[in-house]
Amino acid sequence: MPNRRYHIHVICVAHSQPLILDSLAVFFQSRAFLTYDLSTHLAQSALYGRQCVDACDYVLMVIGDSYGAVQNTGFSQMHLSYFNAKARVKPMMTLIKRHYDPDEVSESLKAFIRMVEQKKNQVHYYDDNTDIKQLLSSMHANMIEKSNLAAGWINARDLVSKTAANTRGNLNPQASRLANARHQTSNSFEASDSVTTTIELNESFDIEYSAQAYEDGNLTDVMMTMSITWQNILFALGEMPAFFSSYGLQSQFNRLIAPKAEGDIKRLMPKVHAVARCQIIKSDLDKLQRLLIAANWIQIKSSGSEIRSTKELWSLTFYAKKLLAENKTSNNNRQKSSTQD
Repeated sequence: MPNRRYHIHVICVAHSQPLILDSLAVFFQSRAFLTYDLSTHLAQSALYGRQCVDACDYVLMVIGDSYGAVQNTGFSQMHLSYFNAKARVKPMMTLIKRHYDPDEVSESLKAFIRMVEQKKNQVHYYDDNTDIKQLLSSMHANMIEKSNLAAGWINARDLVSKTAANTRGNLNPQASRLANARHQTSNSFEASDSVTTTIELNESFDIEYSAQAYEDGNLTDVMMTMSITWQNILFALGEMPAFFSSYGLQSQFNRLIAPKAEGDIKRLMPKVHAVARCQIIKSDLDKLQRLLIAANWIQIKSSGSEIRSTKELWSLTFYAKKLLAENKTSNNNRQKSSTQD
């Protein structure tokens, strides 16, 4: 629909290829919201890039004449953003400038281009004679058609007009889902005996976490993502005491992700010898806690007349304990069967 827009993050070397980047801004002005990788001179540029990649609908990478400044990780910001986009399995299109004189291209850029070309990316090439507008038009249409993107953002005024035009009781499905989500969030910390969100234990979901990586005596702040299953979460809850605080819940989930986080970071940064302080970001942790409440896995235990904000404790519900016992029994039976075979 013409009034819908997508969030596209542009992976690039900041301030390189300005004509191409300006052409993107003009073409997508009515089609998308663009964010760009920033200059590495800014302390928060890496964090900003990761957050934009995580939030966007799809990624557009522009590879021009420069690989970019190499960070203490051994990679440029463009390379790190590419890693993050691949880890998040973001739909990606790539624009690569044709270089007719190989001597004008650095070895690091050549290696990066070879790696990108070998992966399953939508790669397109351009030079000074390319009709960028026409190329972007076909690329964008192809991405929307083949990548099963969400509906995109719609202007609030358009949404209000559309909702008002519906007959009473025939609410826009998107608006209805948003209303339900808001209602669920506003009541998320009230104890409930019912399940308002059904969780499939084998289903996986992504969380974002921060960590500190140590390499040759240097400390690097890292932000990455990983996938975990709801069964992992259930078993982690089973190791909690009868009553626990939100801080205790946070600490348990951080312990849960730490081993995999260390392995993922060392694969990305082979020279790293130690990883510490693996922590799920606050927004993902809060979202996870709300879902656990909605699924009737945890419930709040008030401390009588004590002040709730300082004495708030949680416990597993009867439903969660039953689910945990059933899954432990099922796992034990599978292990016994495997041993006998």
